[in-house]
Parts: sequence; C-alpha cells; structure tokens
Amino acid sequence: MAARRGERRVLIGGISHETNTFSVESTNLAQFHGRVLISGSDLLIGFGGTRTTVGGFLEGLALLGATPVPLLYASATPGGIVTRAAYVTLRTQLLDGVRAALPVTGVLLALHGAMVAEGVPDAEGALLQAIRALVGPDVPVIATLDSHANVSPLMVAAATALIGYTTYPHVDTYERGREAADLLTRILLHHVRPTAALAAPPMLVPLPPQSTQSVHGTTIPMHVLLARALALRADPRVLNVTVTGGFPYSDVREAGLRVLVTTANDAAFARGTATILAREAWAMRAQFQPRMVSIADAITQIHTAPRFPLVLADSGDNPGAGAPCDGTALLHALYMADVRGVAVAVIADAETVTQAVAAGTGATLTVRLGGKRDTRGGPPLVVSARVIRITDGVFTNTGPMGTGSRTRMGRTVVLALGGAEHASGISRADAAADGVQVIVTEQRTQALDLSLFRSVGIEPTAMRALVVKSSVHFRAAFAPIAAAILDVDTPGISNPNLHLHLAQFPFQHVRRPIWPLDPETTYDV
Repeated sequence: MAARRGERRVLIGGISHETNTFSVESTNLAQFHGRVLISGSDLLIGFGGTRTTVGGFLEGLALLGATPVPLLYASATPGGIVTRAAYVTLRTQLLDGVRAALPVTGVLLALHGAMVAEGVPDAEGALLQAIRALVGPDVPVIATLDSHANVSPLMVAAATALIGYTTYPHVDTYERGREAADLLTRILLHHVRPTAALAAPPMLVPLPPQSTQSVHGTTIPMHVLLARALALRADPRVLNVTVTGGFPYSDVREAGLRVLVTTANDAAFARGTATILAREAWAMRAQFQPRMVSIADAITQIHTAPRFPLVLADSGDNPGAGAPCDGTALLHALYMADVRGVAVAVIADAETVTQAVAAGTGATLTVRLGGKRDTRGGPPLVVSARVIRITDGVFTNTGPMGTGSRTRMGRTVVLALGGAEHASGISRADAAADGVQVIVTEQRTQALDLSLFRSVGIEPTAMRALVVKSSVHFRAAFAPIAAAILDVDTPGISNPNLHLHLAQFPFQHVRRPIWPLDPETTYDV
C-alpha cells in the first residue's frame, strides 16, 4: 500500500519464543497457533488498549500521529528448539508483510531475544538482519527484548535500538513498548541518532537471582544493577541502558548477562559506560548464586512453620523456562510425607485429564500422573485419586502480570491424592481430602496469578502450602500473600544450579570459560 504524502507509516509485529535447548521436545507451528498467532487488523484490535508491549507501541504511535501497519505477532510457550518449518513459516509471513508495506517510516518489533531455531542459533539476529535488508539503512528499526534475552552483536548491529524489560517478574512490558515508540518519535522529529555499545561479562546467570523483586527486604543483585542503569539514564547523552540477565538454558554462544548502552551519537561514552556497568555485574557475581532449599527441608518447614501459606517454587520444572511441567519429584515427596493442605499448580498431563473427565466429578480412580514428557523431573506417580472438580481451564488474570488477559490451560481437573501403590512398591492408606490437591491441565501453564487456583475452587490464602512450577514470575502475585517463599532444589531442565548438574546440561556452544560453569573464569576488560 502506497503511503499518502507526509504520512508516517510504522510497521509493528514480532515473533517471540524463549528456547530451552535441553528440552527433548521441539516447538512447532501448532504451539504458536495454540498460544498467540495474530496478524493484520486483528493485531490492532487484539492489542489495542492492553498493557502489553504492542499496546504500548500503539499508544505511542497514536501520540506521534503515525499509522500503525500490522504485520504478524506470534508467541509460543517457552520450550524446545523451534522447528525449521515453524521458523521459516513465521519469518516468511513477517517479511512478506514488510515487502508489501514498503516504503515505511519505521519499524517496531516485540521480540524475546532467546529464540533458537533449527539451524539458526541467533534467530532474532537473523530476523532483524533480514528486515534491515528490506527497509534499508535509514529506516529506524527498534525492538523490545525480554530481560532474559541473549543479546548478540548481530542483533545490535541490525537494529537502530534495542530496549529490554527492566522488571522480572515482567510487569513493565507496556512501558517498554511506549519507550520504543517514544524513541522512534525522537528519531523522526528531533533527528536523534542512536549509537549502541554491548558489553558481555562471562556470566551465565540462573533465573531466580535475576529477579528484580525484593522479598522481605532482601537485597538482590539485579535490582542493584538496574538501579544503576536507571541512574545512568539521567545523563542527557544516554537514550537507554539495558541489562539482560540472559537465558542460561539456551546453549548458544551469546548466552549470558549483557549490558547494552545506547547514546545519542556518542560511541565512546556508550562503550565506557557499558564497560563500567559490566564490571560492576562481574564484581557481584557471587550474589547471583541461587539459594535453594532441599525437598526434605521444604517439607519440614511446611510441618513446622508458624504462619501460612508457604509458597514452594518447583524451579526445576518451570514451563516458563521451557520445562515439561510434569515433573513429580516434589509432588511425590509431599505425598509420601502425608503433608496436608497443599495445592500443586500445575501438572500438565492430557492423558490423566481425559481419564478424569471420563470418570466424572466424585469418582475415584488410579492414575499415572506426570512424568510422561521427560522423566528427568521424576517418573509418573501411580496413585489413587478422587476427582474434585472439572473445568474448561479458562480464567482472567487479576494480578500484576497480564492484567485482564485470559489464560487457557485446556481442560483442567483437580485431583485429591489418596492411597496408592507406587512403582517402588510402597503402599499407603487413603489420605484425607485435605491432603495434596493437584491441578492437572492439558496445556503447560506457569502459575503466575492467584486466579489460577481460584478458578478451580481453591482459595490460596486458606492453604498451608502452594506449589508453583515457576522460578520468579509467580512472585508478583504470590509474594503479598506468602508467609515465606522457598526456592526448592528440584530436578529438571530449569534447575538453577547449572554448575552442579553439568551432566544434565551438556553445554556445547556457549562460549567458555564462563562463570559458574568454570569457577576460575576471569574478566579482564
């Protein structure tokens, strides 16, 4: 479509995926369709007025008086390597949209920064490079990135500017979308020329210490780094300072913490500032070691804690980090310890859901629960269970992440675990209904919102303990109600203790040496 004389036309879109290369399952096109795959006018309608990155783009462009030209936005739940067919299909659709829209005034993209496709380890870098080749060297291309982005030199070179989230849990996605649109406005109206410098201390940072949310007054290193970044932005030469913790489960060369400083055409200042902040991050590296609680200690605390609920993070099986969400190690231990008043969210097990739905509410049946996708998080738990509730698995988020958006877990059942004969041959009498209750879903779902529990009739504040398969995102909603939060050292492909489980994480491509895989690593810059 040709632009009207004087019209500012800005492309908006993106492809987002956080890739755990240690997963045994790949991410195909159907998984993008199952979560978010939207294009054309539907993109404008779906994101208009939302507190999302694209919602921020749209509001900023409205203030600029620009016409948003929708491309494609696609997102899948974090998981294994994106298949070549899925990547090529989405990339082709996005680039075809760019070609059809030319000429344009600018490009705003909502990316993740840790997507790995078959044969394309730096998927976002390759995508940005292809878009740059189409729009030419002078059109501003600005992308937002997740705070777990593994920022590469190719990404920096291909984009005019990259703007990372500043919160984890991610509660500032809308603000970063607005910032991207506002920077585009400065470039177009005030002829600002961004210059960026990237610093890469050799640090592979686990997810829990990347949290920016202080719990019970504790000092956390990423919060300190981002406060420094915010202070640096007071300098009029600085356009943006992004610190990404990186995604440690993507085995690619550029995985790890990155500092990206963007200035108004002052390359020397950008390089110097990035180096200073990277050195500060390196000096704090010991504070980025996760502090984990063993499964046995977590169960002891449930039995002895004076106040409730305790919130246990099953961090080794976090679907938000690409894990299968069907690990049973912690669930098995809770069950065998006869812990009462515990609710587990969630076990993704479509087979068990189908079995429970067929049996009906109130029925008692024997199930092989979990452990079907990947037994590294524990084998199936063979147990007698009573079906407490069956729902469609749809609820509205009421907490600080994705407020007002809908979560779709697929068909969902709540099971109360009773007596069982385990694979180990251990038998037990039936447990009371207030023992361990498990929310079982068809789709992998990270517990981010209290409404997940409430939608299936479980009041989280009334429980002794809540188990959530999440590393950090849950904290935004659950920290206010938690008597204590325990990061539990559970097995699985999102376990934070990377250096202690090198057999489980056989890194081949990340640059070496790197801390903490190589404790004697030095950083001389």
